Amino acid sequence: MIFFNKKSQKKKLSVELVSMRLVSQQDMDACLQELQEKSTDEDQLIRLLERRNLITSFQAGRLKSNELDGLVLGDNKLMYQNASGSFARVYRAASLKDGRMVGVKVLRQRWAQDPDTVKMFHREAEVCKQFQHKNIVAIYDVGVQDETHFFTMEFVEGGNLRDFITIRKKLSPIEAINYTVDICEGLEYANRLGYTHRDMKPTNVLMSIQGVAKLIDFGLAGDDDSS
Repeated sequence: MIFFNKKSQKKKLSVELVSMRLVSQQDMDACLQELQEKSTDEDQLIRLLERRNLITSFQAGRLKSNELDGLVLGDNKLMYQNASGSFARVYRAASLKDGRMVGVKVLRQRWAQDPDTVKMFHREAEVCKQFQHKNIVAIYDVGVQDETHFFTMEFVEGGNLRDFITIRKKLSPIEAINYTVDICEGLEYANRLGYTHRDMKPTNVLMSIQGVAKLIDFGLAGDDDSS
């Protein structure tokens, strides 16, 4: 068994973070230079990266737990966890191509070996990828990386309808009408393409800061012929 000293552990971590594109080589070199005379501890490196806003608190926590896998999926680095469900987690991520914010939905590992669940997960992505409507969250790419199944989607700055109503307590009549119209237009568009949303609930409606309601989670969507 090989034991690494703290200096080699820090170097190993720095190489991995650059290799996986979580941190640029230039930024890493600057951090290593600052730590050269102060510390050889990899925890100090993580703290410095976080202090310089080169990684988020979520990423730092994963690194401290030695959970590097899945921090970068495709061309997207996960920034924060936004939501967690029985089958999948949703993260806010930054595109490594252009820096834009995207959502990344990741199938939980315990379901990755279940063919039916994997099929349903990918079907959700492929069905929703067809949709191009302002009231349905857009799906961009679908991928598998090291047995991690995921897809990227439009990131909606805001919250879901349940939380929105919990905070606001009530909506004005015009707001209620506008959001209802948004939801109905999204459902009607999907129906024209032959799909129905079979899991309609407040948490599956996102409310953007621009005041637009958008549908998500068509995972249980069915085509009309099977109804």
